[in-house]
Amino acid sequence: MKKGIIAVVTTIATLAAPGMGVAFAGTGNTGYTVQTGDTMYKIAVANDVPLPALELANPQIQNPASIYPGEEITLPTPYVVAPGDTLYKIANTHGVSLAALEAANPQITNVTNLQIGQTVFLPIPVSYSAPSASAPSAPSGASVSASSGSGTSTVSTSSTTSQNTGASISADALLRQNILNYAQSLIGIRYAWGGSTPATGFDCSGFVQYVFAHFGISLPRQSHDQATVGTPVAQASLLPGDLLFFTDTDSYASQYANHVTHVGIYMGNGNMIESSSANNGEGVVIVHNVFANPYYTAHYYGARDVLE
Repeated sequence: MKKGIIAVVTTIATLAAPGMGVAFAGTGNTGYTVQTGDTMYKIAVANDVPLPALELANPQIQNPASIYPGEEITLPTPYVVAPGDTLYKIANTHGVSLAALEAANPQITNVTNLQIGQTVFLPIPVSYSAPSASAPSAPSGASVSASSGSGTSTVSTSSTTSQNTGASISADALLRQNILNYAQSLIGIRYAWGGSTPATGFDCSGFVQYVFAHFGISLPRQSHDQATVGTPVAQASLLPGDLLFFTDTDSYASQYANHVTHVGIYMGNGNMIESSSANNGEGVVIVHNVFANPYYTAHYYGARDVLE
């Protein structure tokens, strides 16, 4: 299936007339039937599509970490960039939000300078769509700014509107959900001291660094250093995607000024996802009701928002 997508993209990109982008919804590999042992991450890799685009194309899947054999999922639609294209223009033409399009394509390192012939993946179907494909272009004098690292985007004019503010908030929430979806796709990968990839296994900070790097967010390698970046967050103000830090959880704590030795990603509703060395190295797991857990509350150091 991966070769099929690449072949279609290459052929149509070659034949496309100048000035015309090519989207091929409904042609060839638009669907996939889940096989035994599949995860969203494995399917994305096998089909050479970004994991966020695959997840956004399937809003009917409530838990991307739990898919079952025989389930039908939609592959995101590839689009070949044409002369004059911008992400804003592509989003409007295809009826998806700019924020969703950016989040679906973390492989695009410069969202303000697309390359002709470059492939952009449209997260279709997607629940974060613009009102219609015929939505008007940005008003005269408007500027479009974007950040590939945060997945946020705004359209600014001479008068700031509440609609623009809402779009920015929505983009932040979308990025946070994508981070959690990606983190959950790694559930079950074993714990390994010093591990920082799915192949080697993860320790706690290696897992966090790996997940955030997938979205262009660079974090220090070790938990005690990760606890020094971003913005402190009060427990009552936690948002999904914030980092939770814990102290004195191993014998190396005295080496660090802040004694931080463990980190996890807050999921909302009191839950956390982490790579755990407990239970013979169970690895990436979800900890439910973390603030009701005596061990975690006794060692809790604080939280940081590293997305700002």
